Amino acid sequence: MWKWSLFLLVAVLVTVSLLPVQQAASAPFASPAFEQLWSAQKGARIDPWGSTPLAWRVEPYANAPGGRRLVQYFDRGRMELQSRGGAGNQDVTQGLLAWEMTTGQVALGDALTRPLAPPVMSIDGGDPDPGVPTYAGLSRVVQQPEADRSSSPEPISEWVDADGQVSDAPPPVPIRIGQYVPATGHNLPQVTVDLLNSRPFGDVSWMDVLGYPISEPYWALYRHDGAASPSLIQVFQRRILVYTPGLEPDRQFTVPNTGRHYYRWRYGAEATQLWPDVRPGRPVQPIVVSPGLQAGIYAEGIESPIGLALSPDGQLLILTAAGTLLKVNGEDASGAASSFTTFASGLVNPRGLAVYDGWVYASDDRGLIRFMDADGDGVAERSDRLSAEISPLPGPAGAPVIDEQGRIFVAGVPRGALLLSAEAQQPRVYQVTPPTVSPVGGEFRQPGPLMAWGRLLLAMEQADAAPARLVRVSTGDGTAALADEPVLTLPEGFVASAALVYSSQLWPELIPGTIFIAARGSDQGVVFQGLPTTGDFAPEVSEFATGFIDPSALAVGLDGTVYVADAAANQVIKITPRTIDTR
Repeated sequence: MWKWSLFLLVAVLVTVSLLPVQQAASAPFASPAFEQLWSAQKGARIDPWGSTPLAWRVEPYANAPGGRRLVQYFDRGRMELQSRGGAGNQDVTQGLLAWEMTTGQVALGDALTRPLAPPVMSIDGGDPDPGVPTYAGLSRVVQQPEADRSSSPEPISEWVDADGQVSDAPPPVPIRIGQYVPATGHNLPQVTVDLLNSRPFGDVSWMDVLGYPISEPYWALYRHDGAASPSLIQVFQRRILVYTPGLEPDRQFTVPNTGRHYYRWRYGAEATQLWPDVRPGRPVQPIVVSPGLQAGIYAEGIESPIGLALSPDGQLLILTAAGTLLKVNGEDASGAASSFTTFASGLVNPRGLAVYDGWVYASDDRGLIRFMDADGDGVAERSDRLSAEISPLPGPAGAPVIDEQGRIFVAGVPRGALLLSAEAQQPRVYQVTPPTVSPVGGEFRQPGPLMAWGRLLLAMEQADAAPARLVRVSTGDGTAALADEPVLTLPEGFVASAALVYSSQLWPELIPGTIFIAARGSDQGVVFQGLPTTGDFAPEVSEFATGFIDPSALAVGLDGTVYVADAAANQVIKITPRTIDTR
């Protein structure tokens, strides 16, 4: 069995390897796919990117594999690596940056956003000028559908200023409406229609580069090389298109530096540094980690942290044994957590956490519950009790897990099982598909925590007088829930509390496909690692980090940071590389 499981692990590793990341001064592209698109459009009539790539990041995105995706910023836009269809269907999309900045909504998924006030920033990047629109000003004129004016002979005469105030005045040159776009309810100027028909972005369609229009065309001032000129501007989903009739023909159309502006708005920094500095947190003793890595205190004074997960916006969530769910709001100069909000509270003997598609799931004595922070203030306003039919197993064995298909699994027993037959009291894995709860596979024998990896469901089996072992759980209708052959086996004397597969490919010190298991022994807690293998060899288990008292939960940050909760030390430890090498 373990050979088959390893085959799946290697298959996912191959998928991840198709997202090669490089960080080098001579060719600073985060992916060859980004470089290919950039090169293909370099000679186009309108350059949608700018002279050189800028910062790249792994950003949270609910509908991407693992809830995260690789992106890279450029002067005039953002490239996003999409891999929803598997290894053979990856492609590059271009971010809806103009839509996000003018609507004040940071996209965290196809239908998930976080509010952030539109920036009071001139669209040409210059100092404030009453005649140059700002993104905040344009927020007053976007997404307000208008009637079809394509048959009107009247020229465009509406002007917009920095505050988004619209007035009527004679245009510098007469330009009429040429086409109506019913999808968003906005009109295109004839000069724009002529431009788009000329394939100004090379072989890439204008829809891929600009998206749909989300405003009407307006006259405004726009500065080229510091000189303000009357220009016709229109906000599209991805970029803003600017037409300046007073310039020579080959310079009349341009797009602003929306990529730089967006990065500054979202991250409060310039996009010139390819990757953020490594910040390990505050010094910690006596945690010992593998060579090339370093450990630091990320959070302390957290009473009995027993669960970790990344929130939909990429911040760390910490679940305490008392039933409080904390959300980290930011980091200080050392890289440690600087502030928290209480995301949710009132859980009774909580087991653990999982996050999927904008929802945060937790299990406790009352079953499975989910939370959502709809307005992005760090506090969940909505909660739904999904299942009261089962009692999750106590401790980490009853923590929920969610696979890449969104299937929710919890190990438990039917509620009121003590009143049922001995057979009914046996633990099983249940799939929760609200409002239905269905058992999968057969019965457990002393199960430990579950782990989802792609479509594969695994569990730590904690049999008496035998080493803990990681085994596959059947999610079909078979009679045996746990397979006979283990994927890996821990050293004797350790009880597992959490397990995950590392899928990031940002650090050479950590290999995608590595299995991490947090476990407690008689004298210390250890995070073990099982490196991926091929052929007829099971993963070799070794110590990844030692010196814990009771390592209770694991999580991996967007930047590849490994977080370890220590319930007895009331701490969350972060493990990072000592340096980020050029590679």
